[in-house]
Amino acid sequence: MGHRITNKVSIGGDNSGDITQTGIAGDVASLLALIDRLAAEVRGQDLPKQEVLADTLTDLAADLRAGDAAEPAVVRSRWEKVKGLLGGVVQFSELVAKISDQVQKIFG
Repeated sequence: MGHRITNKVSIGGDNSGDITQTGIAGDVASLLALIDRLAAEVRGQDLPKQEVLADTLTDLAADLRAGDAAEPAVVRSRWEKVKGLLGGVVQFSELVAKISDQVQKIFG
């Protein structure tokens, strides 16, 4: 189950101004920035299955850019694949942990 967004709406009286929402969108933008950073850092490295890793990170970033159209199960699956590919690479462990926290927080 993902995050639920609940907004209090006043039915009576006058409401004016823009309705804005913060929270999930900001979290997704932050996660996307981390994914882009990881993609940049692994680019050019001599890692096992480098091409698969790059393709999966590209697909994951595209999912996040799709916003509400992103399927949580697909995002989690792609992230698990990336984690598996980077499992033994210590230099990315801190970034992988940050991304894992964000994915869990946003997509459950």
